[in-house]
Amino acid sequence: MGANYTYYQDTVAAHNASAEVPQNGVKKTTTLQSSRYKTKRQKLQVVDSSDYIAPRQQTEIHSSQLEQNSLVLPNRERDYSGHDWLTIIIFVTIALFASIRYSYAKYIKQLLLSLFNYATSTRMLNDKNYPVFHAAFRLEAIFYIIFPIFIFQCLNLFKYQNTALTPVYLSLIFGGTLLYFFGKKVIYLTLGLMFETQNETREYLFSYDNFNRSLSLIFLPVVILIQFAPLKTPVFIAILGLIILFLFNIILLRRGAIILLKKQFSLFYLFLYLCTLEILPLLLIYKVVV
Repeated sequence: MGANYTYYQDTVAAHNASAEVPQNGVKKTTTLQSSRYKTKRQKLQVVDSSDYIAPRQQTEIHSSQLEQNSLVLPNRERDYSGHDWLTIIIFVTIALFASIRYSYAKYIKQLLLSLFNYATSTRMLNDKNYPVFHAAFRLEAIFYIIFPIFIFQCLNLFKYQNTALTPVYLSLIFGGTLLYFFGKKVIYLTLGLMFETQNETREYLFSYDNFNRSLSLIFLPVVILIQFAPLKTPVFIAILGLIILFLFNIILLRRGAIILLKKQFSLFYLFLYLCTLEILPLLLIYKVVV
């Protein structure tokens, strides 16, 4: 009897447990349906009803962040139309310099050293290294191309402003530059014959050519900066080029004095010799430019 009674209790408990499950499911279903109904009801609320909450409208947004001043570089607007031929000339000079830079780098070092070392200049004069003549010729070509452009740029900046650089003007300046330099060499050779200083004159002209070749290495970047640098005014670059030209001429005069004094040349004739052909032309060029 006890065993049957225990079994009966388990059966009743199991029956009651199984009966409670549907009841809980009914409650959960009723709650879910009620929440869905409320959500649907909220969606169907009328705007003018008492339960409706109007959204907040914000028309303007003010920012308290300060504007930072940006860095503005100076700009020089220029019309480069019609200057393609000048760009080609400068490109050719750069190509000539590149061929020298990688083929005759040692010669360039000796050339720059000869400006301040007289022994190096004398050794280069006596050295008959014919391959070096190719580098010297290219440097002279660069100088006689770049220097007329620099002269016109100075004229354009200091006197004849807003003047278009045309091939005609450049040809005139180029012809005047060749006439000046080669005419001065002819005068030097003539005076050397008159005063019987052919060897000293030849040495001085060799130093003179070395100075021009060295100037070609300096004036090439100067001309490029004056022509294409995005600056408000490139006057200070032109002034820097003129200062370099003046210093080179001072060093050249010193070299000429050293060479001619070896011949026990009279100081009066030395002063007349150098000032007439070196200082006077510079003064004339300054007068024309300024």
